[in-house]
Amino acid sequence: MSKNICAVIPTKNEEVSITAVIAGLRAEVKRLGHELVGIIIADDSTDQTRRLAKGLGATVIIGEGKGLGYAMWKGLKASLKFFPDIIVSMDADGQSEVKELERFLKPVIDDEADLVLGSRFKTKGLISYSYRFKNRLGIFILVRILRYLTKLPLTDSHGGLRAMTPDVVKELEMLGTHTYVQETIIDAKEKGFRIKEIESAWHPRQSGSSRVVSSIPVYTFYTLPVLVLRAGQHIKFLYPTGIFFIFLSFLDFCYVLWDTGFSLPELIHRQSFHLIFLLLSIGLNMFFIGFSLELINRIKSRLDKASTIF
Repeated sequence: MSKNICAVIPTKNEEVSITAVIAGLRAEVKRLGHELVGIIIADDSTDQTRRLAKGLGATVIIGEGKGLGYAMWKGLKASLKFFPDIIVSMDADGQSEVKELERFLKPVIDDEADLVLGSRFKTKGLISYSYRFKNRLGIFILVRILRYLTKLPLTDSHGGLRAMTPDVVKELEMLGTHTYVQETIIDAKEKGFRIKEIESAWHPRQSGSSRVVSSIPVYTFYTLPVLVLRAGQHIKFLYPTGIFFIFLSFLDFCYVLWDTGFSLPELIHRQSFHLIFLLLSIGLNMFFIGFSLELINRIKSRLDKASTIF
């Protein structure tokens, strides 16, 4: 059965490859008997990518210099205007294999999954070039974080090809400006959508190097705070830890007060009195940092919903 497909392609200075990627995507969707109702370029470029994409009939969504993740969030939301049956996201650097599209669409068409992810590490031999050790290490860390947060047996955090239902996009909320690949997984899992990971080949770039993630390890450490906040780990850690330190300061105060015979002047002159204030200060700071982060999280969510009108 023919399906209406909308593709969202994140780009950052991909003027060399964008023409071939769009042409290949159109040809493959046509070969599969589906209709490509829209191509959206979620762009954070400073080169000619936008001009070329517009000339090829794509809709360009600009990231406003806030990061490719923000551009991708806007692009995914904009895809809903085309009323697609399935939304596909695909990298613009030519490393994803467009001929795998059928395998990504099938679980959604067969109602087996709401979000289909690609993995370069599910089996050996999927990466057709020498992948740097430090990048593998960064992916290893991110995958372990995603496994912990979602309880899913994931093997990759950066597959370039994905397929999803419009409902996944409608419900999508994001906090970071660069972390859409991880946050979409966490968000979909939190909201009860079915997630499936399948094998996906990975080819070398035709030109240049990654403009989005130049260093996976650096990106990993940049990503960690956002994922901790996005998954609510700040509430699980900061609140209890803050209360624990406040409780310790109270116990220390009671002990010193008892040890000094309930003499306030002597208590103040005790060296351990300073420890009471240190513990109390640490506890209050951790508690209110957790509170502030949660407040920021909720405000960001409300602003995103208010700014998205379809």
